[in-house]
Amino acid sequence: MTPHLPLVIVTIPSRTPEATRAEIAELRPQGADAVEIRFDRWPREDLPRAAELFPSPLPMLATYRSAAEGGAGRDDLRDRSEILTALADLPFAYLDLELRRDRALIASMGARQRGPTLILSCHLRANDTAEKISELLSGHRPRGAIAKVVLPCGVGRFYREVRPLLHPGGGSHAEIVLTTGASGSLVRAVAPRFGLAAVFAAPPARGLRARGEIAVEPSQLPVDQLRRFYDAGKLGRLFAVTGHPIDHSLSPDIHTLWMEEERKPGLYLALDIESKEELARVLRPLGEDGLLGMNVTHPWKGAALRLADHCGRAAERAGCANVLVRTGRVWRAENFDVSAMLRRLRELRESGAWTDDRLVVIGTGGAARATLVAASELHARVEVLGRSTGHVTRLAREFGAEITGPSSTTASLIVHATPAGRADVPALDISWAGRCGPGTYVLDFVYRPDRPFLREKTLQKGGTYEDGGRLLVYQAAESFEAFWDTRPSLALEQRALQEVLCTA
Repeated sequence: MTPHLPLVIVTIPSRTPEATRAEIAELRPQGADAVEIRFDRWPREDLPRAAELFPSPLPMLATYRSAAEGGAGRDDLRDRSEILTALADLPFAYLDLELRRDRALIASMGARQRGPTLILSCHLRANDTAEKISELLSGHRPRGAIAKVVLPCGVGRFYREVRPLLHPGGGSHAEIVLTTGASGSLVRAVAPRFGLAAVFAAPPARGLRARGEIAVEPSQLPVDQLRRFYDAGKLGRLFAVTGHPIDHSLSPDIHTLWMEEERKPGLYLALDIESKEELARVLRPLGEDGLLGMNVTHPWKGAALRLADHCGRAAERAGCANVLVRTGRVWRAENFDVSAMLRRLRELRESGAWTDDRLVVIGTGGAARATLVAASELHARVEVLGRSTGHVTRLAREFGAEITGPSSTTASLIVHATPAGRADVPALDISWAGRCGPGTYVLDFVYRPDRPFLREKTLQKGGTYEDGGRLLVYQAAESFEAFWDTRPSLALEQRALQEVLCTA
């Protein structure tokens, strides 16, 4: 049975009639089925100019979202009625009415012989229950009207409460059930499985890392990416990266760039999973909904290994994984941080940047473990610095590393393997600066740090600093090969470094 493809409605962020018309003209070739005009974002004095949008190359949905439901419009019922009635008199294909505020309008417009198809929307609060969704979807509505319910929820709650309300194989095609927050992009990706009437998308990203700047709702995916994935049907492949937090991740941008250049019909999401228990609960259902592979970052690398059915040699040696790949019902764990670090260490040695066989590793987590495995392949001697004496001792015993206290001996190479440097991570409280001096090369796992304390201190000491961008791209190339059975070219790796990470 071929899944019902939902309408892909692009929410236009423009705030003037002129900009809106220009944007609509660009969207049809990108795969939009319709466009949503958010009149609550327009200046009040421009609302009478809505008629200037006609004729339109795409069907249009008129929305005036109230402030009470997350929009910029007025909540006054008389004001809303005046604006929405005027919009209903124009040849819009769809009109959004809010179930909680527009009951009188719903009754009067539902009785019309002609007019736009009504989308009856309700934006729930985080504490609303799944029973509330069922109540809204099953409630009486005018003939032909579409019920739309939006609920903020995480990935775990989606699978626990919302997913059971959706039926594989298709629903009535007269319902829209969407979520915002951590599960929002996932619901849009799997919508064809459940016969939803429509999903809402963002305009195409104008350059990498631009999506967040143009999406009215952060959970919206770019229309061109969503359309390619939908149209590919069973050939489309779904991937993700998870961690907590995950907003900083550039993995979606890198994989999307490579999929587009290699003409691969895939979609790559960022999923913020808040606990290892939640990851354990959702991994199998994610696979059932089509997820074929997932990159894993801090702090779930250890959990990823424990949840896998099988693991590769590097993951087993490191005791953690940064990739999960699904074949059938079986998840395999891999650790491509190891191969990425090994590749970079060899390059640094060959270039003369790393001048001896010693290195200092700051940290005791998954990135540190990957570094220790890579260093052992090169028979390097490693010193470990960490906050917890117990963690350092266990790591040193496991990998044959050295434990050092405060020292003024300058190191040739220092690898920073903690997430410190991100805005949402506490400052590094491990003494390391005494090991840095002229000639020291500092390799940071953190890419594009929000707080570049490591770079500043390294340069102050006369050393050389490299952020984690190259390591990210190297492990992404390994992941891409595991997902698609083909490796991106060196030229595509370089493009990722230049365009995504803005580095040479």
